[in-house]
Amino acid sequence: MASKSENTEQQELNAYDEKWQNPMKRPRLEKLVLNIGVGTGGEELERAAKVLESISGKTAKKTLSRKNVKEFNLRKGRPIGVKVTIRGKEAEELLKRILLVNNNRVKRSSFDDYGNFGFGIKEHISIPGVEYDNLIGIWGLDVVGRITRPGMRVKYRRVNKARIPKDHYVSHNEAQYFLEKFFNANIVEKLELDYF
Repeated sequence: MASKSENTEQQELNAYDEKWQNPMKRPRLEKLVLNIGVGTGGEELERAAKVLESISGKTAKKTLSRKNVKEFNLRKGRPIGVKVTIRGKEAEELLKRILLVNNNRVKRSSFDDYGNFGFGIKEHISIPGVEYDNLIGIWGLDVVGRITRPGMRVKYRRVNKARIPKDHYVSHNEAQYFLEKFFNANIVEKLELDYF
């Protein structure tokens, strides 16, 4: 016999499927952002950019320091990292590849209430299809994804901007169910390393 919590959880999942029958309520992966924070410019930054370009096939963009931090020798406006944004079908295919690094597991605490999720990868060579290069070395990176519904552009467009109601954002439970259903992700409380 199923417990009360399992029954309410199943009802919530069925409610999402019913809600998604409406095309304006159906969530989608809007974008995936890969980021490497280097801390300095020069040759290290160029190697980090090559890593992101080899993973995504897109040109990496430099990120600039927003303020002066004397202890870290940072000056405002200097390049300190690289990032690349992938959208559409390419983002979906890349996310499927990247999820394989952690055996399709994502921590429950990696989600927020607005459809965003993120996690880190310690070694970029663990992503399937990426080869080790002696000249580049091994890099870690951050992966951030955004799940939205159609119509979110109303908030950002230049003319006739409007507020988006809270229920149009994708909640963390809905985002977790979306990844489970369409990307075969397992949502876990804690990531444990598997040793082969």
